[in-house]
Amino acid sequence: VEGVEVERRSCPQASEIHCTTMSTVHDHYSDLVTDADLERARLKAVEHDLVKWGPLSLFLTFALTLGLSAFVSIRLSEGSPCEDWLCDISVYGGSPENGAEQIIFRTGFVLVALQCLVICWGRCRLIESFTCSIFYGAAIVAMLMMAFIPFYASPVHFYSAAATFACLALGQWSDATNDRRASPSMTTARKAMIIATVTFFGIWFGAEIVAEVDWPVLEYIAAFLPFLYFTTWSYQLLTLPTGLHYLLIKETPTVA
Repeated sequence: VEGVEVERRSCPQASEIHCTTMSTVHDHYSDLVTDADLERARLKAVEHDLVKWGPLSLFLTFALTLGLSAFVSIRLSEGSPCEDWLCDISVYGGSPENGAEQIIFRTGFVLVALQCLVICWGRCRLIESFTCSIFYGAAIVAMLMMAFIPFYASPVHFYSAAATFACLALGQWSDATNDRRASPSMTTARKAMIIATVTFFGIWFGAEIVAEVDWPVLEYIAAFLPFLYFTTWSYQLLTLPTGLHYLLIKETPTVA
């Protein structure tokens, strides 16, 4: 349109203001902003809220799954299933064999997988990079294999756990690298979490599989760190919600 320039920029406003801004623009420039533009704005607002609150729900779902599985496992085993003060996550999710704790464990991880799928897709759309989605998808598949194959049934359980952490680390590293709106300190903190996750899991996995030494505390730290990483998405949007976009319409001199 002659004399008008349309730009796409980061929007610091919350989702409600975003939709209001788009509606106001539509009222004054109905010949420039279509209903499709408004629909895209509403979709961005939904993605914004999903990535802002989703990681918190994801963290709670994971913690609740582990807590309930451990509680039921201990009750059914009439004490610690591993005869120690803290057992591996896999033990709480599979001892005793074919117990109710397995249903809780699997159901919880299915809910975690579904939330991861939706949240990570929304995150990829907000940062406009889909490289991480490949790794996140592989991590979800490996995580479900780990949840549905008990540790006593096959070593595939442990290899699936290792694949889950490896794919998560690659996906999160790609996410941290491609998030151009994150501050340098935020990017550094995220990469530090990823390195810590791989380190703690690597030490635990090596000790467990190779040396047959049980250090479950390291496994729990490694398991919660990826979910802590996801909450940085919430923090970023709650403090500087730059994930949205809007149409900035400004008049420019008409060239004769």
